[in-house]
Amino acid sequence: MNKPSSWSSREESLLLLNAYLDNELDAASVLNIERQLANDPALRAEYDRLTQLRAVLSSHLKSEVASDAFRKRIAMLAEGPETQFPKETFVPLPAAARRSNDWRHMAAAAVFAAAVTGMGMYGILRPNMEASEIAAIVADHQRSLLAATPFDVASSDRHTVKPWFDSKLALSPQVIDLSSDGFPLAGGRVEVIEGKPVPVLVYHRRAHIISVVAIPKVGRKTTTEPSLATTKDGYSVIRWHGQDFDYIVVSDLAMNELDEFVMRWRQAAAER
Repeated sequence: MNKPSSWSSREESLLLLNAYLDNELDAASVLNIERQLANDPALRAEYDRLTQLRAVLSSHLKSEVASDAFRKRIAMLAEGPETQFPKETFVPLPAAARRSNDWRHMAAAAVFAAAVTGMGMYGILRPNMEASEIAAIVADHQRSLLAATPFDVASSDRHTVKPWFDSKLALSPQVIDLSSDGFPLAGGRVEVIEGKPVPVLVYHRRAHIISVVAIPKVGRKTTTEPSLATTKDGYSVIRWHGQDFDYIVVSDLAMNELDEFVMRWRQAAAER
């Protein structure tokens, strides 16, 4: 395989790894990459991450097959309104039979009461759910720092990163260029959070990496609500709501610098 002279051995290994996963290597190259996987823990970790990511993407992108009943209903609609569905016949029930249904009303009331109770319990559990989600995102950010690179696609051009996300996911976030503000775009990656593929934008500030995790929330409207800031395991974490996404940004930057990043990101997103 020919490669540009500017490539490092790490870049070549990552290219070979992706080709290996796609079954595009010859026998000699397969032996070479398998030998590297056995001797390079970082490359092995990247292989495990990509394997898990591909499995999740595959499970979420499977096409659904219409059932026979659904096909039959469509065919009946196409034939005309007179053949759509048979007319219903109503037969009044005796009074005794109506009384026998009283238990169903009681069951419905019990289900309703359980639903109301569940709504109250959801209010109690929600903070714990959000804390768990933030813990998972911070852990993913830490793993990205230990990987060969913190991104799957490396580019400072949003016109490269955005199409890359579009090719991988059903819904992709805005890609904002903040290089003029001192927060240049570095690339993007896809993480698996709670069993679902999630886009992550990667920026940097001096030697610090910033991960912007975009959790899909279809129908979510952009709000002007203040961002919510916290810390987890020594990392600064800020969360806010955007168009069709909840955004969570993680970095080891000081909170005031990360807050500046979020402010500029939200301003630029609102202007587009």
